[in-house]
Amino acid sequence: MNTTLRPLAIAIALMNSPFALAADNAEPRELDAVTISASRSETRVEEMPLHTTVISRTEIEESPAQTLDQLLRNIPGMNFSGVPASQSDPTGHQTKMRGLGNSKVLVLLDGVPIHDPFYMTTQWFKLPLSNIERVEIVRGGNSSLWGNMAVAGVVNVVSKRVKDNAGEAVVSVGSRGTVNVAVSKNFAVSEALSFHLAADIYHTDGYQTTPSEYLWRFPHKGAVVTENRNVQLTTYFKPAADLSGFVRLGYHVQDQDISYENGSNVQRSPDFAANLTKAFGTSSLSANAWAQQVRFEKYNGSTCYYQGGTSCLNSNSASLTPASVNSNVVEFYTQYGHQRYQEQGASLTYSQRLSGKWTGFDAGVDYRGLKAEDTEYFYTTPRSPANPQGNFNSTTSGEGRQTFTGLFGQTRVFPIDPLEITLSARYDTWRISDRANTRTTAAGVTTGGDLPASDKTAFNPSLALRYELTDAASLRAAAYKAFRAPGFNNLTRTFGTGTSTTIANPDLAPETLTGWEVGSDYRKGPLSLSATYFMYDIKDMIATYTAKAGSAPAQVQLICGGAALPGCGGSARYYTNDQDGRSHGIELSGSWRINHNLSLDGWYTHTETYLTRHGGIVTDPLRVQLAGVPKDLASLGANWKPLERLRTFAEVRYIGAMLLDTTSNSSTMRFGQGANTIVNASATYALEKSVDVFGSVVNLFDRGYSENTYAYNQPYNRTLSQPRTLTAGVRVRF
Repeated sequence: MNTTLRPLAIAIALMNSPFALAADNAEPRELDAVTISASRSETRVEEMPLHTTVISRTEIEESPAQTLDQLLRNIPGMNFSGVPASQSDPTGHQTKMRGLGNSKVLVLLDGVPIHDPFYMTTQWFKLPLSNIERVEIVRGGNSSLWGNMAVAGVVNVVSKRVKDNAGEAVVSVGSRGTVNVAVSKNFAVSEALSFHLAADIYHTDGYQTTPSEYLWRFPHKGAVVTENRNVQLTTYFKPAADLSGFVRLGYHVQDQDISYENGSNVQRSPDFAANLTKAFGTSSLSANAWAQQVRFEKYNGSTCYYQGGTSCLNSNSASLTPASVNSNVVEFYTQYGHQRYQEQGASLTYSQRLSGKWTGFDAGVDYRGLKAEDTEYFYTTPRSPANPQGNFNSTTSGEGRQTFTGLFGQTRVFPIDPLEITLSARYDTWRISDRANTRTTAAGVTTGGDLPASDKTAFNPSLALRYELTDAASLRAAAYKAFRAPGFNNLTRTFGTGTSTTIANPDLAPETLTGWEVGSDYRKGPLSLSATYFMYDIKDMIATYTAKAGSAPAQVQLICGGAALPGCGGSARYYTNDQDGRSHGIELSGSWRINHNLSLDGWYTHTETYLTRHGGIVTDPLRVQLAGVPKDLASLGANWKPLERLRTFAEVRYIGAMLLDTTSNSSTMRFGQGANTIVNASATYALEKSVDVFGSVVNLFDRGYSENTYAYNQPYNRTLSQPRTLTAGVRVRF
């Protein structure tokens, strides 16, 4: 048997073993009653034909994680770094699933995209754990329902709902000046009208991500200090039994000091979302609308050691040595970005529930409109401490509009009693227009200009099957097609100086995925087991390569001032679609509630992801594991109640060996690192019915490790994952 498929076969066999069948008498799991909103139909979690996980409110409170990105880190199939989002630049936040890279997982808040409209990254600062009821993770291509970015899967965050007049306040403090304060209050005016008000502040002084032995290369480099502030008011209304909806208003701020005196990111974003649902007997019509505006002021700071004359050495200077280190450090900023972008969207969904072999269908239309403007100023290393910002290099400007529209349909049928078939398909169109990309040098020479409008379409079908072997065991399978359109960051933004200049490619095509998966689930009493094998093939993957003088594309020559690329030092980075890839692997997970006081959870994933084709301009090797993606990940956790008022949780996380650099040397040399094991734990004690105290530790044994890629000859660019972090707090319900 194929070694990749063997663990899947073993897991399916275990699901039907006498050990599994012995678990008869325990109470049902909490998740059995959950309906998955991300399915765009009334599908219960245990009936999902795709591998689906739900994180409950109880699990959120028990987790040692302080932010949502780190909570998702412990979900099988998710590939998150151990560096929290609060400790990294928001322009680089990547939500990875099943070995695939950036912008291939659609993240939603109550069915509304929660992405930065310009960079296509996830707006983690808008998603405090204190205001989340549950999180739905649906793996597999979902573009047949959700369109753009739902390539590897969908994560849907479900907000807390009003049930009574209760309120909650949570205050915690932790290592390195971390403080988290969250307050929420329900106001149930009547059965027809209620309100939910939530506000939170999360502050951390951060930790040093550069290994101490290399800090001499980065004078005055500190940690990333972050403060996120959110306030939301949600109005729920139900004027009639068949009519309901909500309106949510929010204001969000992320304020980061990025390592240096002159480094900062400040985002301010008001947003709005609304829903109206009308029932007509066995059918319903649901409308959604949303909007957001983002104001982003970005400063990238740096430092150098002044050597006298016109010499000031920064971390990348070839002549920088320990002997060059002195106390004459010059602080300056390398980049200032002024960005404004807006998003408006709406959707309309009609659902019909039937009886018999055809259980119903759903149909709908979505619209999403984006507008962005980006102006950035770049500076190189100063020549004199007296004028740290005097070495102006260039300014770039980009703008554009993107419009996405989609029409989808979904139906579920039972041709025979044990078999359910789900068919869905979606037709998408998107257009980018009113766009320009320019660069102006210090001498006042402007290159680039207006870019033509572009239209593209996509058709994405999906077929999913679920077969009930018994009341407890089922088989499932699915095949699908999905896509990711390039964003403003790829199409209109040029940034950087010299040979580090990255130039937007206005002619990029979308990435497309065709994939399939098979799996089996067992749920009976206290025992739950799941096994999945998946296979993805990705075409026209978006990546960057180095374009050189004499062979650079026309757009690179235009921005860089001619065929010799004089304005970019003879070379520049440029986006391309000239590569294909494959990702496949297995996901095994299980939970066992041994008794009322003790339960175990565990999972294991094996993921192989690599390029299958590339043109001559791409240097990554074929059929070699992509850098930064470990093949093996595993976790084993235990929930234990040694006392009636005390709940404890502990987990051991295994991060397998991974490659870090596959391109800096000859094609036969690979640079990587070994495996790491991390231990996390938490405890909650109920002082009384309405008051809990809690504490947690992440990375209990303070393991120094990293999960980022870097050139083998530049170890100083290694980024450390989260060190040991202690948190203690109190939760009061009123």
